[in-house]
Amino acid sequence: MTTLTQMPAERQGLGRPDAWHQVGDVAAHTFVRVLHFFSGYPPLAQGLYCLLMGLWPLVGIGSYQAATGQAGSPWMAQAVGVLLLVIGAVLCLAAYRRQGSPEVLVLAFGCALGLTAVDVHLVFRGYSTLYLLDAALQLGLVAFWIYAWRQASRTAAAAHATPARPADTVTASALPPRAAI
Repeated sequence: MTTLTQMPAERQGLGRPDAWHQVGDVAAHTFVRVLHFFSGYPPLAQGLYCLLMGLWPLVGIGSYQAATGQAGSPWMAQAVGVLLLVIGAVLCLAAYRRQGSPEVLVLAFGCALGLTAVDVHLVFRGYSTLYLLDAALQLGLVAFWIYAWRQASRTAAAAHATPARPADTVTASALPPRAAI
């Protein structure tokens, strides 16, 4: 007859709550840092998301159709994928150049809000509820843009509100004389 020996609590997994708390703390800290980074660079966040969403129907059309519940010709999904790749590339380029021109803003907001409307419409038509996750992420990207815009306007207002020191001001007498034309 064999005798079963009791395992120590650490080996049974009962003594590991501290490890899970440490993992949870690291994960939460990492998530907050990534969230803070992407909220500071919304074109990069949206550009990378568009690149990933654009690659999905092109690379894994079978998994795309299975996840979204769409069957039939993959042409439409691939066409949208190519357009999302182009939009993502433009937004990543704008992030690299640190440009927030009106054209980039219209592209970013138009893409996010347009895809949100399409996602919600598809769910109401009976397609996969996975589209609601995409709609929430698109609205989150819009929130990144709004947050970054508000932070930039606050920073600009704070810089404008600080009084200039007398040594920093340039008077008319300190300027070189105008050359005669």
